[in-house]
Amino acid sequence: MKYKTEREFHKNFLLKEGDYRSIREMLGRINRMIPQKVLLAELDAGNNMVEYTAQNIYNEVMALGEGLVAEGLKGAHIAIVSENCCRYVIADISISSGVGVVVPVDVNSPDNLMATLLQKSDADAVLCGADLVELMEQMQQCCPRLKKIITLDRKVAGYPSYEEIVGKGKTLDGEYRNVELDLDAPAKILFTSGTTGANKGVVLTNANLAANMVNCMDSIMTAGDTTSMSVLPMHHATEINTHIMTRIGSGRLTYVNGNMRNLMKNMKVFKPHLITVVPMIANAFYRNIQAGVKKAGMEEKLQKGIKLSNMLRKIGIDRTHKMFADLFVPFGGNLNMIVCGGSMLNPVVIKGMNDLGVRMENGYGITECGPLISINGDTLSEHLSVGKPCPGLQVKIASPDADGIGDLCVKGKSVFKEYYKDPEATAAVFDEEGFFNTGDSARIDSKGRIFLVGRKKNTIVLENGKNVCPEEIENVIETNMGYADEIAVYQAELKVGNVSRSVICAGIFIKDEQERGNRRAIEADMERINALLPDYKRIEYVELPLSEYRKTSSKKIIRKNLPQNCSGEGILLM
Repeated sequence: MKYKTEREFHKNFLLKEGDYRSIREMLGRINRMIPQKVLLAELDAGNNMVEYTAQNIYNEVMALGEGLVAEGLKGAHIAIVSENCCRYVIADISISSGVGVVVPVDVNSPDNLMATLLQKSDADAVLCGADLVELMEQMQQCCPRLKKIITLDRKVAGYPSYEEIVGKGKTLDGEYRNVELDLDAPAKILFTSGTTGANKGVVLTNANLAANMVNCMDSIMTAGDTTSMSVLPMHHATEINTHIMTRIGSGRLTYVNGNMRNLMKNMKVFKPHLITVVPMIANAFYRNIQAGVKKAGMEEKLQKGIKLSNMLRKIGIDRTHKMFADLFVPFGGNLNMIVCGGSMLNPVVIKGMNDLGVRMENGYGITECGPLISINGDTLSEHLSVGKPCPGLQVKIASPDADGIGDLCVKGKSVFKEYYKDPEATAAVFDEEGFFNTGDSARIDSKGRIFLVGRKKNTIVLENGKNVCPEEIENVIETNMGYADEIAVYQAELKVGNVSRSVICAGIFIKDEQERGNRRAIEADMERINALLPDYKRIEYVELPLSEYRKTSSKKIIRKNLPQNCSGEGILLM
């Protein structure tokens, strides 16, 4: 199967007129060039497929924009608090492309955090599911600017609905349809995940959003007119900005999965070729495949099949999906590519999925950069790198040490404008040349590939002054302990006898009770893993929690909630 970038596919078609300058301009172009192409689809409440062509999307974006302006929301900050759906995508585009500023907020945020985010963003209105109206009424009491509640899915008495506003907008031909978009004006406020501290509002302009989309078209490999499935929450920068907008701008169909609980069920219906997930989900896919093979007693047969398949692929014959068709039934049968982001990929999973005919790419980004910074399309030969930076970005390493490791800094059109109402925080992350400091420690090799070492805020500073990056050790543990479901390395206080001391602790959640109870095997594996690490980076204590760690909706462990003290009931390795 031949993979190329979307730039290569569309340089003489959708990009013939040049790069997209805004999401709005992109939408107008695809409406002219591929009006009847289905680009979004989802299942309704009755499990019927609902499809949106390029023309449908364009017309609904225009009508919603006119209707929102008619509601007095021109220039307003409008939050979206909802599960994933096609209307979410249309509202995001419509608001950011001429109404005002869109503020995607995690629908699963605790009430106090949601109130904080709505306050911080100065939300004037909110689009939400009908089941959230009562909660939004409560939010109005602590968010004085929040004057209007609009239901996204169905009508609630006393409140305007999405359908009513779109219906009204269809009759109007006024300010929104004829707006002249300011490309440098704020279009979206996205909140950072807050895994290590307070959430900050990242202001992205129309130019930033378009540049990120073009970066994706320049960097992510594709096999052509494939279908994908939207899984990650849409308030997250990766999902709408990087995945969905790039797919729409490339004329590709994306199926929208409304809720993670329905992921596997909907994969059988949508039959996607591509899915964008976090490594945790990709790992679960692989473990489920392996568990099914083991349960059926087919390990030996599978290995023989893989050996034959790999021999055929070397001479240009790919029969993987036919040979291993039964394994792909749970995923719809067409899955041939997984794009991940958020952390390093497990090389065992990369190799295992590739043997079955599924290519894995690993992207790296940060909300402030739109978010995409780089993509590694060759994880099979080098899994530790996050690839080369997108062609539209410049990167550098600030204050490198003897090993070339320092702060990764980025400059380019997709890099954000500012932190909302926080000039001090904004000034602190930009240098005199305009480079943004990501806060990630990294090195760049002679081929221009970025190798992340860890998040600067997570770095453990030992008493002897040496620095330990938790992510680096977590990757070693994951690579060598395939049965570990979640891994978090952190510094904590451990009491041994009457003496309390600070240790490097590995919190390892193992879902399987039998494997979790085999402490001798865990200890042996950890001793083997420690032998791979320098003395000062070795794990001294293993905590075995009985439940998963608290995570953000994008499935990142919330590190600020990691325990400060070890329970003492784990495994001592000293």
